[in-house]
Amino acid sequence: MTALLLTFAWAVPLSEREAEKVLDGGRDRGLLVHLDGKLGEEWTAAENFLASYTKPPRRRVLRKRTGGSRLSIRVGAVGLPCELVVTWHPAYHAMTLVLAITITGAAADGPAAEFDLAIAVLQSLQGRETANGEKGLHGGYGEKTFPSLLKTVTHIFEDLTRGCGLTEGLGRKGWCVELRSHDGHPPAQRVAADPRPYYGLATSDEGWRFVPREVARDALGPSWGTRSFVAAYTMAGGIVCLNSKDSEYVEHQDELMRGPFGAAEPYFGIDSEIGGLDHGMLFILERVLIRMALADQWLASMRKSGSRTRLLRGSLDDILEMLHSVLPPEIDSLERRLVTSMGVERIIAQLDRQAEAMDEETRYAYENTVSARVTRLTVVTVVLTVVTIVLGVLQVLVSL
Repeated sequence: MTALLLTFAWAVPLSEREAEKVLDGGRDRGLLVHLDGKLGEEWTAAENFLASYTKPPRRRVLRKRTGGSRLSIRVGAVGLPCELVVTWHPAYHAMTLVLAITITGAAADGPAAEFDLAIAVLQSLQGRETANGEKGLHGGYGEKTFPSLLKTVTHIFEDLTRGCGLTEGLGRKGWCVELRSHDGHPPAQRVAADPRPYYGLATSDEGWRFVPREVARDALGPSWGTRSFVAAYTMAGGIVCLNSKDSEYVEHQDELMRGPFGAAEPYFGIDSEIGGLDHGMLFILERVLIRMALADQWLASMRKSGSRTRLLRGSLDDILEMLHSVLPPEIDSLERRLVTSMGVERIIAQLDRQAEAMDEETRYAYENTVSARVTRLTVVTVVLTVVTIVLGVLQVLVSL
């Protein structure tokens, strides 16, 4: 049996002061709680094994309401299991919102229908609204119902950031879809047999059945994977991953770790309902979205009418520094692919051009200032010279 796990993420630049208001305010109002339980254990296991932080992220999860979920996603009367994780990344001064959804067989009749429902969820998260009210795909938050999942998350975001003066919105987004099976079979074979549904998930294209197979295959490109049971594809929207890790691999890795280290490594046993948590793909998506959000913020600040704020090359260097992955080298290669697929390099090039232009403008302004000062100094010098001569002549005349 294959589970379809969909993780949709947003990144927002956030100062330390704003982050304190979001996290502490969310806690005080009963909206956010610490990431614990099974979800917290899996997340911690993945981060401890895969990531290395100078300043660890602070992760919270949207609190469930007594008697039901504060956040709900429904297709008619059928609910889709979901979690919303809110994270402050102090190293990058940014916040990510991660919405994790499990597409179940109860909500979709058959494997192809699960693809269709996942694509509908992706479109709803990008703003497409249902026209048939609660009979269609809709979101709920508290007592309110919303015609799209984007409006639902936006309402939660506004609730969490209320009173902190935040001007940034949910602009930068991306997703990771993980198809999770447990048979150990090489998943690339399934994509080779028919790449169209995976292309549909990667692009949120509901018309995937009518895409020529060779077009879908070329668009997906080569797969990434450091294990025979993993195949990941990067696109402009994010990552599609097929993960067929089985019990044989888990048992072998456990036995391997117990020998030299005396205990199994919890990471290898992860079978999470959070798409992309296994193999670190979700962490990669977060980092790429953060870079894009920060770059967009700086570009926007430079384009403001009348703004003469100079883009410091140090700001650009901060973004470029994030290109040096804190993830293992084999996962770093996937991040480089996603950076290219999602257009981060184009944004960095824009920033570089803007920085060079502002550096040139600064040099020109400096040269003009120096030139003007030299001219004024020359004039003053000439005037003083003339005055000195006149005074000398007068002194001679007086002495006569």
